[in-house]
Amino acid sequence: MEFITLTVITFVCLLFESTRKFGMFLFIFLFLAFPLTVISLAAIVIYLINRHNLKGTKHYVPPTLPGSN
Repeated sequence: MEFITLTVITFVCLLFESTRKFGMFLFIFLFLAFPLTVISLAAIVIYLINRHNLKGTKHYVPPTLPGSN
């Protein structure tokens, strides 16, 4: 529960320019206190963002032959 609370406070502090330095301090503290959880959460978020961005794209489009006019 404390991890979720610290994460929410960290992201709220990072949103505002006046508390951004404190938010960076909290982010470093969060990484030092829960390193595996932060790395795992970051990996899951990166995977979900990439899966969402690549969902509608085609990686290979077969070439088309010229029409006989």
